[in-house]
Formats: sequence, structure tokens, C-alpha cells
Amino acid sequence: MYRSDSAGGPDANKAVRKFIIVAGLLASACGYRLANKQLNEGAGQTIAVPAFVNKTTTYKIEQRLTEEVRRELIRRTRFKVVADNAGDVLMSGEVLGYNAVPVIFNQQGRGSAYTMLVDVSIRVTDNRTGKVLFQNDRWSFREVFELSQSSSEFVPEDTAALDRLARRFASSLVASLMHATRAEPAPARAERKRDSAQPQEKGEAIKQ
Repeated sequence: MYRSDSAGGPDANKAVRKFIIVAGLLASACGYRLANKQLNEGAGQTIAVPAFVNKTTTYKIEQRLTEEVRRELIRRTRFKVVADNAGDVLMSGEVLGYNAVPVIFNQQGRGSAYTMLVDVSIRVTDNRTGKVLFQNDRWSFREVFELSQSSSEFVPEDTAALDRLARRFASSLVASLMHATRAEPAPARAERKRDSAQPQEKGEAIKQ
């Protein structure tokens, strides 16, 4: 069970939580760049997900994020997931920043809910052509973690908090990756629409 008492009252806490959750979803969904084709959900392909690079001081955060991304790819796509670089598709990542900030306080003035923010650079590349399929140079993802009544103090490296952050991040990343790579590029849609609008010639012989 989580704490709901604070100086602002339960209603204020609920409003803050809703705002934070919505802001986190918006932040995680923006900023990607799709550069070429559909991946067909990875059918018949291998995706390499080597360990992300950790540029923060948070111990093993890159391992948690990498492992959860691999699990999510296995669960939600048809890729064969490997840990080395020898895949049809390569996903590389760098953990650029991590921070935890109190957003709700109890009657004693201590934080009872924290927003955890992680910034990650993600790039997905076709190993055969070298083309970038998906890229986000700074993916900012937020997750709210509430302390249980038995917890006296929050630690930014809290195992349960980091594990949940990693799971939610991986779910959001893989969902966005699959949505982006299923989308048809705008120029292709415009070309197809223009061709369908032109009158078709009937009975015209093919000239050699």
C-alpha cells in the first residue's frame, strides 16, 4: 500500500500523479526519427541488442535497461534477439542521465512519491545497408514511484524503483519502434494517392 497523505491533500496528490504520468507519456513518444522501411515486426530477422553504454553514475542502470528491452522485444515482436552485434538489425543505446525528484510530500515534509527521469540515446540500424531505421538522440522517460508505508526514505538506486522504470521504458520504446516502422513514409503515401487519382488508359499495348 502506498502513502496518499500530503500537505496538499489526496485530491492534489491525484492531480499531480495524473499530470506526471501524462507528461511522461508525451515525452517518451516524441522525438524519434524513422529513416526507411517497415520491419514486419521482425519476422525472419535477428536483432542485436548489446549492453547499453552507461554515462551516468548510477550503478548497473544500463544492465537493467538493456535486459528489459531484450525481454520486451522477445515478448512483443518476432525478432530473434541476440546480445552481440551480429544481427540483421542492431539496436545501440547510451544512458545519458538519471535523476529522481520528490513530487509529493507527507505531513512530515518527506518525499512520499518521486519522479524518476532517465535520458537514453537510441539508434536502430540495418546492419546490411547501414541505414538508420529508428533514432532518438535523447529519449526522456519518466516514471512515478511511490514509497510504501513501511519505507522511511527513498534511495535513487532503489532496486524496485529502477526495475519498474526499466520495464516501463522498455515497453514504451518497443511499442514506439514497432509503430514507427509500420508507418508508411509521407512521400510514399502522397505518390500512391496521386497515382490512384490519375485516369487509367485501357487497352494500350506495351511497346517494346
